[in-house]
Amino acid sequence: MLDATAFAARFAGQAIYLDTNIFIYVLGNHTQYADVCADLLQACARRQVMGITGDATLAELLVKPLQLNDAAAVAAVRELLIEDGVVTLISHSRRAFERAADLRARHRLKMMDALQLATALEAGAKCLISNDRQFPALADIECLSLDG
Repeated sequence: MLDATAFAARFAGQAIYLDTNIFIYVLGNHTQYADVCADLLQACARRQVMGITGDATLAELLVKPLQLNDAAAVAAVRELLIEDGVVTLISHSRRAFERAADLRARHRLKMMDALQLATALEAGAKCLISNDRQFPALADIECLSLDG
């Protein structure tokens, strides 16, 4: 399991990109991953690392609460990603979409994963943290899994 304290020390002062599942685990209070993900968000809140994620994360997180007509869950998502200021929510540029297409073609990624990775690269993130293991090894960014 990822050690959030060691992670924050290793990437101190740098931009890190948080994939959607990090937020899913916190919002859903996942038994195995909620604590480590909450610790990552605390490191962002303390500005030990600069947490960023893309607008696609907001869209992905809102789907289930909207399907269930759960206004409280919608509010929780908006608070976490927009109102708290713990992470910076960035837009996906046209260049990121083009880069995502290239990443998808070369590494056989799902489009959403390719878009998240491309946006992380465009934003200059030093690390993308996820629990998806299919992210490729790239020279410009380190992709880490919660499971290590």
